[in-house]
Amino acid sequence: MQINPFDADPERQRAVFLNVPYDNAYQAYFATLVCTLVCLGLVPRCVLEVREVGQGRLNRIFDLLRNCGASIHDLSRVGSPPRFNMPFELGIACALAMRGDRHEVVVIDRRPHRLGRLLNDHKGRDPEIYAGCTGLIDAVVDAFESDPRIDLDRLRQDVGGLRRAANALADLGGGTLFKRATFRALIEMATEKAEKLGYIR
Repeated sequence: MQINPFDADPERQRAVFLNVPYDNAYQAYFATLVCTLVCLGLVPRCVLEVREVGQGRLNRIFDLLRNCGASIHDLSRVGSPPRFNMPFELGIACALAMRGDRHEVVVIDRRPHRLGRLLNDHKGRDPEIYAGCTGLIDAVVDAFESDPRIDLDRLRQDVGGLRRAANALADLGGGTLFKRATFRALIEMATEKAEKLGYIR
């Protein structure tokens, strides 16, 4: 994903919506996604920010997606029991992209060739396949980083350190990163450290 400096809304272009499972087993991957995106100069957004205030949760998710230049959809957990929210939000993102909203859709999975069986309407667009947190960093870089000079080994090491720091935030958040305040704290921590490490100038 390349940020166009002449875009009318560069903040929107840097925002990336995360459509992922929100359970304890996914916390390390979530921290990896957030910290990698921050180090690439992007701004993670997600449904944790959406509070029901009488406008309808779906409307607020749609508005959040529409205000992001891209979205990442991790479909590695749509098996049994089925999780319909993730393919549903992928459909919304694809609709935005198809109507010309300058929205880039990135699908990731942990098993190759599975998406073609589960969601054959999406055929022709290969997902990024990853194995473990290191593989997830590589998949995000493949999808979003346009600078071939990036030091991938250093990024893997630094994101690993940030992920470990995120564990302390989870402990403060009652054992989870999946709270609005903890998500904000994670972004603030990752941004501060990414600036010190020279990823953000």
